[in-house]
Amino acid sequence: MMRCATSKRRSSPVRFGRLLLAFCLVLATLLPAGPAAAALSADDYQRVNEALVADHVVPRYRTLAAAAERLDAAAAAYCAAPGEDRLGALRAAFGETLDGWMGVQHLQFGPVELFLRNYRLHFWPQARGKVGGAVAELLAAADPAALEEARFRNASTAVQGLPALEVLLYGPDAEAPPADYRCRLLRRITSGMAGMTRDIVADWQGGNVAFAETLASPGEDNPYFESAQEATLAFFQRLYNGLEMIADARLRPVLGASAEQSQPGLAESRLSGRSLRNVVLNLEALQALYLGEGGPGLAALVAGSGADPELDPLLRKAFRLTLENARGIEPPLTEAVADPAARPQLEQLLTQVRAIRQIVRDRLTKAIDLAIGFNSMDGD
Repeated sequence: MMRCATSKRRSSPVRFGRLLLAFCLVLATLLPAGPAAAALSADDYQRVNEALVADHVVPRYRTLAAAAERLDAAAAAYCAAPGEDRLGALRAAFGETLDGWMGVQHLQFGPVELFLRNYRLHFWPQARGKVGGAVAELLAAADPAALEEARFRNASTAVQGLPALEVLLYGPDAEAPPADYRCRLLRRITSGMAGMTRDIVADWQGGNVAFAETLASPGEDNPYFESAQEATLAFFQRLYNGLEMIADARLRPVLGASAEQSQPGLAESRLSGRSLRNVVLNLEALQALYLGEGGPGLAALVAGSGADPELDPLLRKAFRLTLENARGIEPPLTEAVADPAARPQLEQLLTQVRAIRQIVRDRLTKAIDLAIGFNSMDGD
């Protein structure tokens, strides 16, 4: 077993021990994974799939839907009687809804993909200024017909979801008394989000889609999954892609090659100062997908296979240390990229996330017997 001791010696500006652990995570990806996976049965995969739907997917989407309902109510209250207190309540409800989205953003399959709901709820990554420009253009035109429900549903995804709402709540003129059209746009966005999230929950649990049943009944006649193992692969892809999104979209472009070449304007949720919070919530959600929440997660398949005994302790430790580092970065991301004390922690965080991604790619696939090509997924 590879052992990397944690030194208590401190180096400026980050602890030497944390840098050593980050190095060890990278080194671990280069070690052989051990013997081939033991035979996992269809029941093994199915048990994990059903537990992830019941304990991870549906509860998290319910949390998002409930937050979106409160957001819509807060928007209605604010537009009925604008004021500082109600704007504060509306911003708090926005934060809760964005929290809810960050808890499910990795789950990019199933009902959230129908009718482009994923992009309409959260259009990101985006070209610099695209959402702000689209919102400004809509406000300048002030066309009442553009806010008709059916027409708005088919409008640009840049004006329909959380990033557009952030512009309205934290961008130019956010604290001025809102014009009638601005409030009507705000209400159209929040009511649309409440409806979409309700529909996603309904589509997982029943109705015309009943995606939980689709996932629980793989076979030749299933339009999505021919086997339980294939359904597990969908969850695995969400784990890998979620790590890739954090590394290659949330951190690397903002960090740049140096403090002088950093691009804080590319940070997600920059206006509301939530960029690092989004990273933490994403990491927590991915950790929960691996570990399970109240029932087995992907980790249960690692244990059932027995092919790589060191893998599960390694991944658990990697997630724990990476989250510890992410939670410990004090300034907002837009400031931390150029802060001599905080930037090394950000660089370390990027290294840690990439290391977990590589462990998942090179060892988790073998341990749980998932055959997958990475040509379109690999960000290395």
